[in-house]
Amino acid sequence: MPTQIRNQATLAFNYGTASGTAVSNVATATLLDPLAVSKRALGGTYRAGDTVTYTVSVQNNGTATLGGVTLTDDLGTYTVGTGTFTPLNYTDPAALYVDGIFVRELTGTVSDGSVVFAIDALAPGANAVVIYNTVVNGFAPLAEGSEITNTVAVSALGIANPVTASETVTVAQYADVRIRKDMSPDPVSDGDVLTYTFTITNYGNAPATDVVLTDAFSPAPSGITVTVDGALVPVTSYTYSGGVLTLPSGTDYSMTVPAATITTDPTTGAVTTTPGMLTVTVTGTI
Repeated sequence: MPTQIRNQATLAFNYGTASGTAVSNVATATLLDPLAVSKRALGGTYRAGDTVTYTVSVQNNGTATLGGVTLTDDLGTYTVGTGTFTPLNYTDPAALYVDGIFVRELTGTVSDGSVVFAIDALAPGANAVVIYNTVVNGFAPLAEGSEITNTVAVSALGIANPVTASETVTVAQYADVRIRKDMSPDPVSDGDVLTYTFTITNYGNAPATDVVLTDAFSPAPSGITVTVDGALVPVTSYTYSGGVLTLPSGTDYSMTVPAATITTDPTTGAVTTTPGMLTVTVTGTI
């Protein structure tokens, strides 16, 4: 990181039998580190299975060529309880650009929860950019407000301490809603009562609100009753015409599928998602 140098001089002098002093202005200069690093993610949020692309910029601010330049990315490795877990998988290849010009593909070496790239020499004043992809895996925290902080350390011959840069991406707030429809009994005869069960699940970390269920029954049951999570829904809160059910209709009734419960095992690091659930049943005579 650049350092601001500030300096001021004091002057003492005599004239005749008297003495005096003078103070100079404050002179400033910027001291650049010989090696500067920055890191950015393309996109600030993630979901399970997403690809997160990172861009690392390495600048040689010195007057000599830097040799043995390597980048070590920790892939967001974090600690929970007594375990250490890595939420990102690196995917080959990476791309190396120097001063804006594509140079070659890079193959990362993955070990111990990190990936290492070697870009060898970097001339004075040159800028190298490495672009690479990672995939969010099963160790990534998914509960609302979770983050992955990813740190890269860059080293070179003659540089005593690696220079680091970090980037944080936040889990997206989303609802991941699925629906399953079942009928019972099976088989069923004309004149029997048939029950349709709609199981609605949400694997996301945010509730699904203002849910509307539509179904065109064929054949259309008569004399239907509708329940949501076992509670009877008033006939004024849905429409049923020509065998088509719309639930709800109007503004006097609403349905919400709660967010999933997401936990991380402190021993194994495994992320478990227990979906939020809403059950709708429709019963009528066939």
